[in-house]
Amino acid sequence: FIILVSVLATFLANLTSNLIRHQNNFSDLTFLVQGLMIGLLIPSTYPMLIVFFSVYISMLLSKYIFGQNGDSWVNPVVFSVIFLYILGFNFFPQNVLTRQIMESGQPAISLINNGSVQVLDFDSRFTFWLNSHIFPPLGIEIPTGYISLFWDSGSEIPAFRFNFLTLVSSIILISFDLINWLIPAVFLSIYGLLVFLFSLTSFTGIIGQGDILLSFLTSGTLFVAFFLLDSYGTVPNTIVGKVVYALIASVLAFLLCGAGFSSIGNLFVVLICNILSPIIQFIEEQGYILHINRLLRKNNYA
Repeated sequence: FIILVSVLATFLANLTSNLIRHQNNFSDLTFLVQGLMIGLLIPSTYPMLIVFFSVYISMLLSKYIFGQNGDSWVNPVVFSVIFLYILGFNFFPQNVLTRQIMESGQPAISLINNGSVQVLDFDSRFTFWLNSHIFPPLGIEIPTGYISLFWDSGSEIPAFRFNFLTLVSSIILISFDLINWLIPAVFLSIYGLLVFLFSLTSFTGIIGQGDILLSFLTSGTLFVAFFLLDSYGTVPNTIVGKVVYALIASVLAFLLCGAGFSSIGNLFVVLICNILSPIIQFIEEQGYILHINRLLRKNNYA
């Protein structure tokens, strides 16, 4: 119902914008995708009436502040969800990674043992099979609980729950060139490296034993990486610009989300990167102009 309300609100915001601007743009179904995405990023416990009016107002505002659907320089989905977070942050799940859990040095195992992570019935059998037949050549062994996080983390936020579906759908979209792989790949690689190296350092003094899987399977990391961070119109144009954009995002994700279980941190990462993106694009444009002028001077001398 939250998703349906969100779609209805984005439709009415789009309709209102068209009427105010005297545009006949009713064939554009972008609002449908945006409404679905917003609904997936809202906790299921959020009051539906507040969702409806908040999404309607935030989507209408985003069209006038950040531009229309095709030329928006800040992702309107992210803007709307952060708007809802500011209005009712108490409806968003609290971070269960306490200082005591981090000081244990094994946060995932601590969360599984205290019941914060619900272990599914088939988890132990599947984990045993993987540890017996797949992982031995790699020297890897995973504890019970990670399969549950991968299949259904149980988060109140739908987009954060089903990491397996997120990963499969992203692979399909990448294979059809519907989304670009560069920014998500750089973002996940650097963020994972930072988590592995430094996520436990301030709590235990240990370097190099952070839990990458825990950070990837919580906080909506995979969903944000593939479906929000590389949104059309919000990212730089060149390969170097995209890499810089992804590097900034990965550092921000480590600072705002840490080892995982943040309900809103990654969305603030996308918002900040969207705001910084025009600066990167300006530098790209100046570099392109300098390159053209250099070629012109070279041709004139020739």
